[in-house]
Amino acid sequence: MEAKKFTQVLLSVLLIILINFNLAGQTFAYGNYTGNGTSKSITGLGFSPEAIIIKSHGAYEAVFTTANMPSGKTKQLGTTSVALISGEVTSLNSDGFTIGSGNRTNNSGTQYQWIAFNEGTNIHIGTYVGDGSPTAEVISGCGFQPEAILICGDAASAAADPGFLLNSMGAGSDDGFFTCNTSTTASADYVVSYGADGWTTGTGGSSPILSGVNYYYIAFNVSASTIKDGTYTSGDGTADKAITGLGGTATFVAIWRRAQTPVFRTAGINAASDKTLYYSATAAAASRIKSLDADGFTVAANNNLTNEAWQVHNYFAMAGGTALPVQMTSFEAEKEGKNVVLKWQTASEINSSYFNILHSTDGINFEVLGKIDAAGTSNEWLDYSFTHENAAEGIHYYQLQEYDNDGANTKYKIIEVNVSNKINAITQLSPNPSSNNILLYYNSNTGGTYKLTITDMNGNAQYFAHIPSMIGENKFKMTLQPYEEGTYFINLTDPSGVVSSVKVIKKE
Repeated sequence: MEAKKFTQVLLSVLLIILINFNLAGQTFAYGNYTGNGTSKSITGLGFSPEAIIIKSHGAYEAVFTTANMPSGKTKQLGTTSVALISGEVTSLNSDGFTIGSGNRTNNSGTQYQWIAFNEGTNIHIGTYVGDGSPTAEVISGCGFQPEAILICGDAASAAADPGFLLNSMGAGSDDGFFTCNTSTTASADYVVSYGADGWTTGTGGSSPILSGVNYYYIAFNVSASTIKDGTYTSGDGTADKAITGLGGTATFVAIWRRAQTPVFRTAGINAASDKTLYYSATAAAASRIKSLDADGFTVAANNNLTNEAWQVHNYFAMAGGTALPVQMTSFEAEKEGKNVVLKWQTASEINSSYFNILHSTDGINFEVLGKIDAAGTSNEWLDYSFTHENAAEGIHYYQLQEYDNDGANTKYKIIEVNVSNKINAITQLSPNPSSNNILLYYNSNTGGTYKLTITDMNGNAQYFAHIPSMIGENKFKMTLQPYEEGTYFINLTDPSGVVSSVKVIKKE
């Protein structure tokens, strides 16, 4: 039996290593949701995003956020000379991101597309501070020569406007385009040369070197087989034109022609829907980027943005990434007497079939407790619930497993509930396992001051505190950040000396 368990663990570790290796080059995910005006989280990405772009189908401009920006701050991509704003992407989380109530990301009834990136050998996300000197700045640390760079600053200045730099355009005065620009201006003097580890800025008035300004960027590797920028000429423009040679099915395409407005499309848009997005506060439109194809993309006939007769068009395209069939916003558990009520919410679903509710008493071995049919395809916020009736006293672990119509499945986070009839018992610890902050929930029948300790497996105290409590439900926030990986016990002693304990696992 022990040999079997060891083999299972070893296979699991090898699988994780293989998955991480495959994702290391370029990790990104994309999807869509419909806003409801209330702050929500999108989860299930499978990684902690370090940059994200969100654009509505309505007349709201696109936004860009990176993990290097101050928490809760976002850059508008469709407006010139503006500083960072709040209320749109409020946080980047361990498995997704949270949107606020702003119209650019969460207007009620408006559909949104998003694409989220994580750093790897083909994607680098970074920041630097402009020094304001008359000489060019060398930006290094990418680990590769960039194919393309999306860069912006935190100041309300034209020299901090968001620029999309394309290697194929050639370093110099015309090396890319401004996403906030709807006329003829290229991103002149943003980049004067590309190197093996980054790039060199220009020195002109529009160069991204303003003194004290924080600049944020995402760079893409020129050597990546499924990341490409280039040009195409439309011919007479009277027929749809296929652009090929990407080496995989396109999931993100951006196009710009001089003297015209730049546009883009993500694979989160339904394949049957002929929709293209603007960075500016312009509604999605048809007959531009007509489709994303197995080896590239197709632009529609007779369109001055993407297929103008005899004109040169610049493009950036990516293949790969992860499409989220179900975008989860929450998964929670509540005790109701002897029952445990599980509740979850989705922001969108594509070809979803059903949810399995998995249950465990040790947090390791799970069995199917129940099944709930899914919506199939939806762009609305949907609420689900399942009741575990007459749950036995003790610790219970729950996990959701979503199945698509094609049989593919995805597992979401594990949550823990303590079902106990003891007075002042700990009822929940979330998240568990955790690498940082956790919330301890407990009931108090008397109120008063409680003693809280964290001990390791050998009983050695790692933390001690006295915490005031009210009669009824209480919660206490603490952190595991200073501790090494391993298993710990949280012990809560009420004023009469009754002790409640719960196990917590610290993971990096």
